[in-house]
Order: sequence, then C-alpha cells, then structure tokens
Amino acid sequence: MRTTITATGRADPATVWRRYEQLALWSSWSPQIREVIAARPTIAPGLNGLVVGPLGVRMPFQVLAVDAEAMEWRWHVRLGLVHATLDHVVRPAPGGCQAEVVIDGPAPVVVGYRPLAAIALRRLVQPQPLP
Repeated sequence: MRTTITATGRADPATVWRRYEQLALWSSWSPQIREVIAARPTIAPGLNGLVVGPLGVRMPFQVLAVDAEAMEWRWHVRLGLVHATLDHVVRPAPGGCQAEVVIDGPAPVVVGYRPLAAIALRRLVQPQPLP
C-alpha cells in the first residue's frame, strides 16, 4: 500500500532540509524516534544504521538516494520481516515550505504509521527550533 502525507509550515525550506540531513535532529521533530545510530552524522546514499523507537525498538535502515539540490531523499526501513520504503521531499511554499512523505509498505504498517508520520511532518515544518 502507498500513501502520501503532506504538511505546510512557516519554516524555511533549507532549515527543514537540514533537519532531514542531520541524523541527530530527527528525534527533535519526530516523536517516534528516540535516537539514530549510524557511521556518519548525515544522510547519504548507501548509509546503513538503526532508528531507535519507543521502548528501545531498533529498526535497521538504509538510505537509498539523496538529492540535496532537489531536497529529496529515499530510505528503506525494516522491523523483522516487515519492510517499508519512504520518499521525502521538501518544497518551497508561500510563507514557508511543504514537506511530503510517500510511504510504501504493507497496509497495516502504512495505516498504523500514517498518524505518527503526520505529526512528525507538522513538527518538521515549524520555524522554531525544537527542544
């Protein structure tokens, strides 16, 4: 199943892109992420790592593609036998930017993750630095 989620906010597109690029910032805007463990601090094609979620659940991931100029990136994440691919885009919008994620995975995962992804995107596009 595929679903698309968008959020528009007043943050500068470059700021939002930096929040995606810098792995250490993910937990500041994505409440379901506690930590990201990887060999380098920024997203890059081929980067492998672990996303640590609630209760310390660790999900392996691999970044598949990054186009910093276009502010687009794609990654694959899994938990056991369950896999999902997420495509992210940041675009300028009147008064700020729009962030979009396309999630492709098993229907129960996509349906269950959709509300969390929507919250994260709304936080991502806010102009104030997040705690």
